[in-house]
Parts: sequence; C-alpha cells; structure tokens
Amino acid sequence: MSNRTALMVVGGALGCLILALCVVAAGLAGISYYTAASAVRTVDRIAYVDNNLNIQVADAQGQHRVALTSDASNSAQKAYLFPTWSPDSQQVAFVGVSGNPNQREAAINVAPLAGGASKTVFKSNSQFPFYLYWAPDSQRIGFLAQGEDEMALMLGQTSGAGETRTLESGSPMYWSWSPDAQAMLLHVGGSGRDSNDARVSLLRWQEGKQPQAFADKPGAFQAPHFSPDGSAILYASSNKANEDDLFVADVQGRNPKSVTSYQGTIAFAWSPDSKKIATMVTPDDADLPMQAPLWVSDADGKNRKQITTEDALAFYWSPDSKHIAYLTILLPGQSSGRSRSNGLNTPQRQAATIQLRWKVVSAEGVQARTLATFSPTDDFISLLPFFDQYARSLTFWSPDSKHFVYTHSDDDSNGGVWVADLDGAKPPRRIGDGTLAVWSWR
Repeated sequence: MSNRTALMVVGGALGCLILALCVVAAGLAGISYYTAASAVRTVDRIAYVDNNLNIQVADAQGQHRVALTSDASNSAQKAYLFPTWSPDSQQVAFVGVSGNPNQREAAINVAPLAGGASKTVFKSNSQFPFYLYWAPDSQRIGFLAQGEDEMALMLGQTSGAGETRTLESGSPMYWSWSPDAQAMLLHVGGSGRDSNDARVSLLRWQEGKQPQAFADKPGAFQAPHFSPDGSAILYASSNKANEDDLFVADVQGRNPKSVTSYQGTIAFAWSPDSKKIATMVTPDDADLPMQAPLWVSDADGKNRKQITTEDALAFYWSPDSKHIAYLTILLPGQSSGRSRSNGLNTPQRQAATIQLRWKVVSAEGVQARTLATFSPTDDFISLLPFFDQYARSLTFWSPDSKHFVYTHSDDDSNGGVWVADLDGAKPPRRIGDGTLAVWSWR
C-alpha cells in the first residue's frame, strides 16, 4: 500500500452509504487561499484533487491555475477531498481531515474564487462528512456525515454562520434538491422489499417538520430526482410482486404515472431541459454495481427507446441536453461490452488493471463515439457505484457541452487530469496532475 493510500482510503460501497470515507487524513489548519480576485476567472473552470491531496482550479487548457489549498502532502497526515462546485460557480466546497488514526478531525470548507476569506461550514471529531451537495441557491450545503452509530443528512450555511442542522438519519440515504432550494426529495433505507424502514419522502426543511413519507414503498433504486424546471419528480416504487415501477409525479408526489416497469435496479436522470428521462436497469445477477444499456423517453414516459447497444456503468447528460456521456469497461483480454467475472469492489487493486471508456451518444441514440480510453484512478472508481447521486451534485461536462474532464491513473497513487473535446478534432490533452476532477456548472 502506498503512503497516499495508507493516508486515504476513499470509496467503496458499505452497502448503506453513498460513499464511504473509510481512512482519511487531511489538514484543517493552515489552509492557503488565493485572494487576488483579478487573477481568477470565476466561470468555466475545473476543480481537482492534485497528487499531493490539495485542491487546485484551472481552465480547460490547464492555465490560470489557482491552488485553493497548499499545505497537504502524502506525509503530513493532511488531505483535502471531494471538491464540489456551487451552482453559481463562484465557490468550491471540499472536505478536510487531519490527525492520526486515533484522533481525527474533519471539516467542510468553502473557498470563494473571487477572493476573500474561506468559511468553515462544519467541523467535528466524531462525525465525518463524505458527500457534499449544494442547494441550488448556493447559500447552503447539504451533506452526509458518518458518526459512530448512524449516518445523518445535515445542512450547513456556506456563510459559516449558525449551527448545522440534522435533517434526517438512516442508511442508505439519497436525495435531490428542489430547484427553488425549499425542499428535498429523500430516499432512505433501500428497497421496501428489503426493509420496513425504507421510504421516499418530501422534506420542506425550512418548516422544521418531519419528512412527509409517500404511501408507496420504494423500489430498487438509489437517487430520486426533481425535474430541473421544478414541475415533477422521479422515484421508483415496489407495488408489484416481481416488478418495480419508475414513476413521474407532481412535486407533492401526487398523480404518479409509470414511466416503465422493471426488474433489477434502476438509475435515472432528467435531462437538464426537463424534456427527457434517461434510464438504465442493472440485472440482479450483475457483478458490477451498475451495468446496463441506456434508454431515453419523453418526460411522460412516451417514445421510450434504447440508445446504446452496449452496457454502461454510468451516464451524465450534457448541459444542453443533446448528448449523454456514458462509461464502458474493458477488462484484460476483453475488447468491449460486458463482464460478469469481475466487479469494481476493490478499486485500489483493480484501477491499474482495467480500462474504461468515456463514450458519447446523442439523445436520439445516434453517432455514438469514444471520447477517451483510460485507466481510472481509485478516487474516480469509488464514485461509480453511486454515480446517479453524484450526477445531482457534480458534472464532468464543460458548461458549453463541448468538453469533458476525466482523470487517468499514472500509478497506484498518482493521476493526471485530462480534457477531451466532444467533436474529437484533437486528441485528449493533459492539463494537470490529479486523481479526481469536476467542471464548474457555469
């Protein structure tokens, strides 16, 4: 195990977590922030975890580079993780953890790209945040934190003022913000077939009331989704003996209409313009957490059709709703498609032995082509089992839908940040050194 890996083990499915932050060490003190506003472009930027576990920001050419932190290292028991852009692209939130294995402290910090002091949203030596999801108004951050006995959904103000609030507890837990930031659509406890505590509910967090649970038990799925225009929601329910249904309903969960029936586990996402729904259904006997062809339908479930002939591990809509980037796997000795012999259950072992491909296809299912073939970093692999939740809170697409960022593994602890162009006119280019990179929303 490398020094970096010993310092930080990210990922993995605990079966009940969106992402497990297992063994990390990172620094909270001595954060160095760039404060010269004139030198920082505040839109169309890439934030990434560099090979020293600091947070960097750069443009698509790797220029105008800014170090948001500078005091982490492989040997200093300090790291900064999970960079997450605010919806207005003016701030980056990230987690810092410091200390030895017997005494750690974690914090959520927010760095404004236009200059000024950073803010600490949350700090604890008993609860460790591992997933960040900004409210659409860019004023608050919802996050999951693992304590000794339970996992909690918490809410903090990005100004650093006031106490963080615990909104819900239970595991696994997934959610979607309403576009007006006034409500959260929650899915807690897994499938109704597996747990009596499983539930889909609507939480209006400002009212201080308990979440309003839907009458139907949840089906086999992870992340629910508010439509980007705020008019509807997507969730799955298990009302049948052998099948579940993906439903579209109004924002109160009323008047549900089936988009499709399925057997297995479904992942889904609205297109950014709220006109289309993309889905994939992973069979129960699959070795990989998510692996299935992609389907796209209209918002009401009509005109549903398969748009890929090969299995995808994950997918992300382009901001203009015209394309979907999807991930495929190439194992040693395999040219394409599906494998049932190996899973992505041990990312530190397998990252160096597998090849992945980002491909892109139009929403109509034509012109599928390869964006990049690469060896994934451990940090990226750890996101894959929960890509549908991460698709709510981060993007790899550039705001203009013309470029795509990914990280390629150089060895067991280092990686490179690469940008691929949608038109394929030029080969992908390396813009920096790092293990996880995300693009700003604007």
